[in-house]
Amino acid sequence: MSLLSSFAKLSLLQTRSIHQTLPVASSVFMKRQKKIDPEVAKQREARRRKRLEKEIRQMQKHSKKPKPVDELTLDVKSAKNIEERRRPNTELTLEIIDERATALKDYTRSRIALQREDDAWIRGAIESQRKALAELKKLSPELYTSAIQPAPNDLPLTIHGPSLTPPIKKYEAPDGDYIDTTRNWAS
Repeated sequence: MSLLSSFAKLSLLQTRSIHQTLPVASSVFMKRQKKIDPEVAKQREARRRKRLEKEIRQMQKHSKKPKPVDELTLDVKSAKNIEERRRPNTELTLEIIDERATALKDYTRSRIALQREDDAWIRGAIESQRKALAELKKLSPELYTSAIQPAPNDLPLTIHGPSLTPPIKKYEAPDGDYIDTTRNWAS
């Protein structure tokens, strides 16, 4: 017991020796407030109010401009040489049109052939799996039942179907969170 009481006294002694700082108001680094003449304060406030009114007038003046559309703005460099930047319309000959149509048809045929190969491979895999399960059922019904059971460790998936309760009348579903990222222009 004496050991426990001595530890208690030690902890009390340590907490009593904590140094506490002085309040911030009496800090050395705080700047002393200067007394200001009321007339000077009024003049400063009038100047500040005048400047704010001027800024408000400027904002109202510029607010009537239409919103800029970034896609439609043209920089000065591009505007100066716009005639050089125009391309002449290309006339396609019948041979080029035929080549493009033939290439498109060849591409379509190759994609269809690839899709048919994929379908045949999938159908073959399903058919071989069906045959293997039929043979397994003939050999051992216990192994067949365990083979057709879904593996619990492969897919940790739990699916809950719809409940049998009817919908609540006059229920308004809450909207999801929506963060508006459009730019705001003064209008």
